[in-house]
Parts: sequence; C-alpha cells; structure tokens
Amino acid sequence: METIATIQPKNILKMVEEKLQIPNLKIKNRSRDIYQGRFIYFKLARKYCKYASLSRIGKEVNRDHATVINGLKKYDMEAKYDPYMGDIYDNIASKIDKQYIKPRRPENEDITLDKLLDKVNILEDEINKLKL
Repeated sequence: METIATIQPKNILKMVEEKLQIPNLKIKNRSRDIYQGRFIYFKLARKYCKYASLSRIGKEVNRDHATVINGLKKYDMEAKYDPYMGDIYDNIASKIDKQYIKPRRPENEDITLDKLLDKVNILEDEINKLKL
C-alpha cells in the first residue's frame, strides 16, 4: 500500500463515517452513535492533523472549537467505560499509520545553538563563494 503525504481532517471524517456506517456526522443529532463518532473523529484529527486548528477540525462537522475541546475531554471519559470506542479508534488509527506519513518534527530536533550557528556560518561561507 502506497503512503500518502499527510492526512486531512476530511479524510479522517470519511474513515470514521465508513467504519461506523454513519452517512453523515455533520447532522445536528445527539444520538449516542453520532456523538461518539464525532468524539472519535475529534481525537483522531487532533492526533494526526497537527497543523489543523481546532476550528478547522470542528468546521468539518459544523461545530466550533469549543465543541472540539469538549468532545476531546468527553472521549477520554467515555472510552474508559465503552471499550468499543477505543476499538474503533485503534482500528482507524492503525489504518492511518499504514496509509499516511505521521506528522513529526524534523530529524534535527536535538540541535544545539552551537550546531545551528556552525551551520549558519557554513551557509554564509557558501553564499560568499557563490558571489565571487
């Protein structure tokens, strides 16, 4: 299976809807299967879409950022008592891990100031050589 660059919130939403066999998580409905699906979506989107704001995550399901924050808190509470939510989360997360590149920091995350200054000096020298 080919890996795709990064995942977008809309892709995660589609995966959750397909797994739970819910046609639309955007509807205004407070039934248990709908809100649990949204909570799972919020948790997955927050984990895998590091650069998506809470507003953008919520916008996919016609909710605001405060609803996303509340949903993330409620997911943790509900998942303790409903193992089905955790199973669905784990299943979709494993699919995402296989299909998409995980957002992460660059390899140079432990760089020190001295190393950074050395790199800047090397680059400055190369630029000066090119100018000549």
